[in-house]
Amino acid sequence: MSALFRVRALAVSGTRLWCAVAGPLTAGTAHALRTELTDRCAGATVVALDLRQLTCVSAAVPLPAPWPDGPRTLHVLASESLSSRTAEDPRLHWHTELRTAWQAWSALSL
Repeated sequence: MSALFRVRALAVSGTRLWCAVAGPLTAGTAHALRTELTDRCAGATVVALDLRQLTCVSAAVPLPAPWPDGPRTLHVLASESLSSRTAEDPRLHWHTELRTAWQAWSALSL
């Protein structure tokens, strides 16, 4: 069974990009999602990833992080359960509320 995910660009400002991702996150889709995000984020230096509708299918198995290559700053809007399952990446800034994620993303002008 193949799992599908959806990536939408919600806002663009200069080299800043805001994307929303929805769908199941599995070991098989993590690589495909990372590739898709890397393609979409080409040229962006600051990216916000809204992962509130991304579902980790297996809680028992650590999944590879789907973060895109390229951006120097990633603002991730996600639940605590997802943030606790990821490796440390100095580019990541975690948010659990839309308001704080939006303020951090929109305050940076690059």
